Amino acid sequence: MKIQLDNWKVINMNFTFLDENKRDENSFDLKSGSLFPENEKKSFGVGFNLDVKDTDFDLSIEALFMFSLDEEITEEFKLSDFPKINAPAIAFPYLRALVSNITLQSGFDPVMLPSINFVKLAEERD
Repeated sequence: MKIQLDNWKVINMNFTFLDENKRDENSFDLKSGSLFPENEKKSFGVGFNLDVKDTDFDLSIEALFMFSLDEEITEEFKLSDFPKINAPAIAFPYLRALVSNITLQSGFDPVMLPSINFVKLAEERD
């Protein structure tokens, strides 16, 4: 079975400068999940909701990454590690680069999100 990342889009983004209400610490929260459109038998999506709380700003991003397969998706595939672990691990570097570029181009120090252990994240969700 061949799997390919076809495209990705930012569905929603909010960047808010904290003019006077600055924080003492930075933090971030990441959620991900899989999407299997009923009308698409050979594609699926991985969605991310990311919230970055910097000392100077808040950044929220909702993004969707669409993958295609060369054969129809089965229930076995839906329950496998690929949509929960492998696909998010393939997509996340694009989201990481986006966050770094947005923050840098907005006049702030670039935010470098850490690597994510998607195996552990999937275990915590299950």
